[in-house]
Amino acid sequence: MNRLRNIPDKIAAKKKSHFWIFFFVLILLSLAMVYCYLPFIPGHDSYFHFRRLQALMDGIKESPFLIYTDYTAIEGYGYFTKGFYPDFILIPFAIIGNLTNLDFAYHFTVFTMTVLYGVFTYMAVNRIYKSSYAAAISAILYTFALYRLLDVFHRGALGEAISFTFVPLAILGIYEIIKGDYKKWYVLTIAFSLLFFSHALSTLLMFITVVILLLIYYKSMLKEPKRIKYLVIAAIVTIPVISYALFPMIEQLSSNSFYYEMNPLMSMENSLLGTSAIISGLFMGIIYPLRTFTPAIGLLLTCGILLRLFVSGKSARLKSVDIGVIIGLVYVCMSSYWFPWSVFPFNKLGIIQIPWRLYEFASYFFAVAGGYYLALLLKSNLRRLIAGGLVLICTLFVLMNDAKLYHDTRITEDIKREALPENRYHLIGLEYLPVKVPSIEYLIERGDSVKSNHSNISGFGRDKSVITFHADISRVDNLELPLIYYKGYTAKLNGENICVSESGNGLVEIAANKSGNIQVYYGGNNNSETELDNNLTQYPRLMFLYLFIEKKKKSIE
Repeated sequence: MNRLRNIPDKIAAKKKSHFWIFFFVLILLSLAMVYCYLPFIPGHDSYFHFRRLQALMDGIKESPFLIYTDYTAIEGYGYFTKGFYPDFILIPFAIIGNLTNLDFAYHFTVFTMTVLYGVFTYMAVNRIYKSSYAAAISAILYTFALYRLLDVFHRGALGEAISFTFVPLAILGIYEIIKGDYKKWYVLTIAFSLLFFSHALSTLLMFITVVILLLIYYKSMLKEPKRIKYLVIAAIVTIPVISYALFPMIEQLSSNSFYYEMNPLMSMENSLLGTSAIISGLFMGIIYPLRTFTPAIGLLLTCGILLRLFVSGKSARLKSVDIGVIIGLVYVCMSSYWFPWSVFPFNKLGIIQIPWRLYEFASYFFAVAGGYYLALLLKSNLRRLIAGGLVLICTLFVLMNDAKLYHDTRITEDIKREALPENRYHLIGLEYLPVKVPSIEYLIERGDSVKSNHSNISGFGRDKSVITFHADISRVDNLELPLIYYKGYTAKLNGENICVSESGNGLVEIAANKSGNIQVYYGGNNNSETELDNNLTQYPRLMFLYLFIEKKKKSIE
């Protein structure tokens, strides 16, 4: 009996084994999660991200520089998802997909990111609060938080779901600059880069959260001005790191107008939550007062922050946890109808569309609070072990209960895997379709052909992303192709580059002045030194990077 009682003390004494015990439990819970949510039923956006992953898999096969479009989208008209949704994080999973299949790659992405959620949260909390127990509990609570499960399975919002992985790293990065070792500024750069490569809107919200933390802890920065210096370094270095995705996105957004500007899929007003939905969401997970699709914090996280009522004493770490809880509660309130979204500066955040995206960050702060409060309240190793076991059991209940809700609600929706006009070709709201495109119905009626005024077209064909045909030109003619226009298309007439522009219907249009064989494909915007120079002139934001590279070249020479 005494030996059994000594087990918790022996575990606590072996500090080097704490992470590996946690990691083993995390793997088991992640496998349990995968099992509970089988069979897979697509969430709202699942097939959109299936398309993204498939396009990347094809791009890896065809282009070593990953310059590609989803050329199979909308009956072959193409959709440049890559230009607006960064694909960097998905590259290793796309490689795995090419070795296995698309379905395995998608689910392996979800599993891998689930494990990384836990690992990064453990690392961050253990570093900041010096408690492996608080780190383990916080990591479990955050990794299997109800809102994250909703994102991954019910919504199928893979981009936002992946961004959860790097929130703890961003918090750790800003901690190092404000309170810790500011020479580890690169943690913040890495975190924000990975966040941007996952989901641009989550990056924006993380930036706002970091600004709030900087305003709260500004005295620490003023006491040691070097910290401000390293914060600036982290910000400056982040720009070239994310240039792989940032500059193409800026280029596309500044070169055209898209559907999301004129007809957003969701507006702020239509996605706000009622008071009853927010309150009921605080108790969901283990119980469901409403068995419906509702963004929720969940009972486990709610109980975690309520533990504060039993914690006494004062310390800088406890205060920081309390501040996180307050920020989280404000974020929850911001998802409601009665929050003043119409008042400045909140009216400038309409781009986020869905205010309850803030639950991602509230969930993190609440999870850390639950883990830290529990660590303060429980002094004996035996009690900590028992409480940890109860957290694991409750987490399993959440997984099973939410998986039941997932299957009950999603099974009622007949979502065909095949991309069809009625499901908008699994492109959600077609947000990144140029506004000049009349409609997808127009594209279907137009058909897969080249439209011309004075030319005879023959030999039209497609080889994956490349269109080829022969044109007999009687006089200078504008040819409209069955391709949606995005900046970066290349057209060649008898092997020579010719001008590409956007037609009045938002499609690729080329000007031909002689007969010959024409080849058209998406080749990106940096195919030659002349074109690169033009881009740098058109987009001054790229100039500093260009000058930096040139300076390095000269120093090497």
